Amino acid sequence: MNLTKILAGLLLVLALALGLGALLLGRQTANRPVAQTTAPSSAAASPAAPTFAVVVAAKPVTAGQRLQKEDVKVVELPVAVASSFKRVDQVEGRTTTMALAPDAPLFEQQLISGLALQVEPGQRAVSVGIREAMAAGHHVRPGDFVDVFFTLDGKTDAAEVDSQTRLLLARTRVLAYGAASVENPPLTQAQRQQEEQEAAKNGSSANAARRNTQDAQAARSAATAVLAVPLQDVERLTLAEKYGQLSLALRHPDDSRVPDPALFAALPTVLQPIAGKLAKGEQLQDMDRSFAGLRFKDLATGADSKPARRPPTVTQAKAPAPAAPMAPPRSLEVYQGASVQTVRY
Repeated sequence: MNLTKILAGLLLVLALALGLGALLLGRQTANRPVAQTTAPSSAAASPAAPTFAVVVAAKPVTAGQRLQKEDVKVVELPVAVASSFKRVDQVEGRTTTMALAPDAPLFEQQLISGLALQVEPGQRAVSVGIREAMAAGHHVRPGDFVDVFFTLDGKTDAAEVDSQTRLLLARTRVLAYGAASVENPPLTQAQRQQEEQEAAKNGSSANAARRNTQDAQAARSAATAVLAVPLQDVERLTLAEKYGQLSLALRHPDDSRVPDPALFAALPTVLQPIAGKLAKGEQLQDMDRSFAGLRFKDLATGADSKPARRPPTVTQAKAPAPAAPMAPPRSLEVYQGASVQTVRY
């Protein structure tokens, strides 16, 4: 009897424990958020791939063409193109060195650079040989202005002329002197001193001094100078250098005085224009004048200041008209007896 009561009590306690556990479990389930049962309609959009701006040809471009805004365009590419341009203004107005196909990227090596961009329209970059004695003691720097003098020895075999020295080109800009140029000018004295001071602070004064010494030696060993020469004066400069001696006289950049060519007679050309192609009194100009050429003798002796006189026109006298042939004489025979006499009339 007691055992039965004990078992009944244990079963009651177990039932209460199970009921309490079920109650607690139900409360926890009710407090949990409802799990999302619907899958997202689409995955989150992935970030866009980066693009890179590149300037390309908008249409076929020929070699030597000056680029205009409509000749190029900017496109977005998925990969970066090394050494390319990103903006149109970086290439507008520049000239190509080669032909370009449409959509071809533009690079620096495809565009003209260097001294060619320093030459003004109507000028040519001409190199001349130099020596210390005729180049202001190698004190000429790129960007300076010089007067070019021409000295001719009368003993030359090129032409029978007197010894002379005269101004050949006035206020001529120096584009390059030796290895230095207006694009890569040598250091000034102040820049050299500043470089030496900074190098001394950093403990590399020996390298700076060596570099300055090398620059000075390069200037003293310069063998050529490149001058910006008007087209019509190139032939005069080349002839003067070949048959005479040139001297470069350094001048102040603010001195803008130059000779007046209108005061002197124009030198005759080697080639003469076809009669009637030029108006009366008109002379060859610019490119046509250079194409016609120049003789050294005319450069050395100059042109006659007086207009050439035409030789007098010689009129040939007309030969007298031949006289009309005379009619043959007539004759008459007169018979007198046995004698016959011929009478002409």
